[in-house]
Amino acid sequence: MAPARLFRVFGVATIALALSVCSAAQTSDAAAAIQTKLSSQIKFTTTAADRSDIVTAGDVVQLHKPGLLMYAVASPLPPSNTFKNGKIGQGMGGFGKDLMIGMLTPGGGTPANTYPQRQFVPEEKCWVTGIQVQKDGVLLHLYSDPYDGVRYYANLKIPFPNKKEVPPLDVALQTVADVLTVVPPDDQGGQQAPEAAPVATPAPAQEGPPPPIAGQYLAPGGSHLLLLADGSFTKFVGAGQGHGQYTVAGDTLTFTFTSTGFAQQFKIQGANLVDVNTRQVWARSGDAPEAAPAPMQAIAPPPPPADTPPPTIAIGQTMNQVTAGFGQPLKVANLGGKVVFYYKDMKVTFVNGKVSNVE
Repeated sequence: MAPARLFRVFGVATIALALSVCSAAQTSDAAAAIQTKLSSQIKFTTTAADRSDIVTAGDVVQLHKPGLLMYAVASPLPPSNTFKNGKIGQGMGGFGKDLMIGMLTPGGGTPANTYPQRQFVPEEKCWVTGIQVQKDGVLLHLYSDPYDGVRYYANLKIPFPNKKEVPPLDVALQTVADVLTVVPPDDQGGQQAPEAAPVATPAPAQEGPPPPIAGQYLAPGGSHLLLLADGSFTKFVGAGQGHGQYTVAGDTLTFTFTSTGFAQQFKIQGANLVDVNTRQVWARSGDAPEAAPAPMQAIAPPPPPADTPPPTIAIGQTMNQVTAGFGQPLKVANLGGKVVFYYKDMKVTFVNGKVSNVE
C-alpha cells in the first residue's frame, strides 16, 4: 500500500477512535448529571438490612402508570418491572428475574407460589431506596408501606426515549416524572393505604399529668425507640439504628437524624407516639436509662464441634445442596446455559442445575 494511502487509512481510523472515546465520555457525563439531579430531587429511604422496616424515611413518591408488581420483602430478590407503551409490565426481564428468584428459593418454589405479591395502581404511593442511571434508562428501587402486615419491594426500569443514547437532562427528568413524582410534603402523610397494617390501640386516657417524653417505646414488629432526657434519641429497626436529637412543640415530637438531617414527626397521644406519615403507633414501655447504653461488642460464635466435618462440594450437586452447605451466594450470574454462584473465596458453575465446575 502506498505511503500516502496508508496514512489516509490510519488517519481516518484514528479520527474514528477519537470520536468514539469523546462520545463515550459525553455519555458518561450526561448520565452522571442525571444521577446527581435525581438524587437531589428524591430523598432516599433507608431500610433495615433484612428489609423488614424503615430506619430513615425519605420522600414519598406517587405512581402515575398502572402495572407495577411488587414482591414481599421475604423474596431474595425484587421483581423487575419496565415502563413501556404507557404502562408498567414485567416482560422478559421479569421472567428472567423470576427464574433467579426460584433458584435462590429453598425447595426451588416459584415466586408466585412462595411469596406474597401485590400489583399497584396509579396514584398509589411508595418509597425510593435507590436510583441508578444506566446508559439506556433509569433504574429505581422501590419499597412499600405494610399491607396486611407485609411490606413489598421491586425494581422499576424507565427506559430513555432512545435507548442508544443518554438524553439531555430535562428530557430524562420529564421521562421519569411521567411515571412517578415526589409527593408534596403536606400530602406525604396520606401514603398509608386503607388496607395497611393494623394500628395498635392507643392507651386509655390517664389521670394526672402525662408521662415524660423521655422513655422507651415499642412498635409492632419489634422496632424500638429510646428517648433520653438530654434530647437525644436512638431508633432501632431490625439490625440497623439511627441517631439524632428530638424537640417537642405542643403535641408534636420532631426527630432530626444526625447522619442525614432528615426530620420525622410524631404526635403525642397520652403515653404513645403516632408517626405522622405511616400512622404507626409506638407504645411507651418504660423509662429511659440515665445515659445511652454502650454498644455491646460482637461476640464470636462458638467453634463447631470437633467431630463436625466441614461442608464439601462435588461435581453433580444441586443448587440446594450447595446453598445448604455454604449458604446463599454473594452474587448470582445467569448466563443462559449456565448459572454461576459467587462466594467470598469460591466460584461455582452449574449446568442444567448441577455443579459442573468449582474454582
